[in-house]
Amino acid sequence: PVKQIERLALWDNSADKVVQSNHPNIPQMLGDRDLDGKPDEGFRGMFGWMDVIEVHPPHGIFTPPPADVAPEDKRKYPIFFWMQLLNLGYRIPGVVNTDAHYNFHGSGWYRNYLHSSTDVPAEISIAEMIESAEHGRMIMTTGPFLEVQALVGRDGEPSSYGIGDDVPAKAAPVSLRVRVQCPNWFDVNRVQVFANGRPVEQLNFTRKSHPTMFSDRTVRFESVIDLPPLKEDTHVIVAAIGEGLKLGPVMGPERSELPPVAVSNPIFIDVDDENGFQPNGDDLGVPFMLAE
Repeated sequence: PVKQIERLALWDNSADKVVQSNHPNIPQMLGDRDLDGKPDEGFRGMFGWMDVIEVHPPHGIFTPPPADVAPEDKRKYPIFFWMQLLNLGYRIPGVVNTDAHYNFHGSGWYRNYLHSSTDVPAEISIAEMIESAEHGRMIMTTGPFLEVQALVGRDGEPSSYGIGDDVPAKAAPVSLRVRVQCPNWFDVNRVQVFANGRPVEQLNFTRKSHPTMFSDRTVRFESVIDLPPLKEDTHVIVAAIGEGLKLGPVMGPERSELPPVAVSNPIFIDVDDENGFQPNGDDLGVPFMLAE
């Protein structure tokens, strides 16, 4: 597989393209080639050639695996092991994709929204979309539209950074401007901030605990959230979900039972603006598959 993905990346004289890994078994790639549960060299070379990696289902970010998860079950938790990769320094953006293999009613329940400088379809640049994908300037969703910005400094006019950006915090306070929009056939009732792959307890907002932060209008949630003081470089992911809710019949009978959910790609906060962003190496409670 390493040679295969290399050939894809180099195809057409190395022309710009988005190389995507579909349905990945991330622990196997990282260091369990034969899936025997013993760390080895894996297929780690694949990471150097892929631009984005599939991590669906996005609601899996709220249900991490047990610490003793069996090797054969690890591929059920791609978004968790993607966050492990981020903690090891592999900055590969996550995607979920439409899975529109057939032109039936149920296709398209997963979507990626990429940052674009224009809303006019005829003016959209393929090169810009490639750059947005490669730099993680996108969100993953089953329907909710999520926007996240990092704001550095709270006096005067703060500096603003988008999803996928590196943020030179220089010890200044950092806030997140979060906005979630929904149509009238589904809702979200929870917004959670993840720091280096771990949910931040005090940054868990629900309709029950923080009712004034939510609305029944198109903009269901909009707030500026102050991050706690960060002691290390931190990648921040925001997720919104309708817990206990369903997408409903608009998505067809097969997928109508799924929850509305949206997950951002990370924003990388460099707390001291020295030596670039340094990943913290946290395994999130499940040992890495890495040979000594």
